[in-house]
Amino acid sequence: MRCRWLRGVFWVAITGLIVCQNVGAESTTGTDKIVKEARETIEATKEYTVQQKEAIERKAQEEFAALQRQITELRGKVTKASDTTRAELQKSLNELEKKKGGVREQLDELKHTTDKKWQDVQDRMNSALHELKQSYQKLLSRMP
Repeated sequence: MRCRWLRGVFWVAITGLIVCQNVGAESTTGTDKIVKEARETIEATKEYTVQQKEAIERKAQEEFAALQRQITELRGKVTKASDTTRAELQKSLNELEKKKGGVREQLDELKHTTDKKWQDVQDRMNSALHELKQSYQKLLSRMP
């Protein structure tokens, strides 16, 4: 009887160890799964961020290109204005060109910036682009 009892205790202990090992294995497997899913989520987020960044860059580049065309057209109109008006408009056009250069610099910086600084660069680029648009509209409103 004592032998059966000892054998029973032995089997209970062995079974407990096996269960503990399986729980540990499941825990490790579960942890590995969570880590894998987290990595996949991070990668998907990075990919989405890159896509968003590229879309914003494209949109800003398109707006800039449109403004460049409009400024070129405006330059042609300025040459047809009277001498007095032309001198004043030329001065404003020169200021517009400087702002255009600032926007170009911001676009270049936006393309080459790291993720950490990207939002700051984007904000500066948007501000510079907005100033350029306002200056263009102001000059356009003064055209004869």
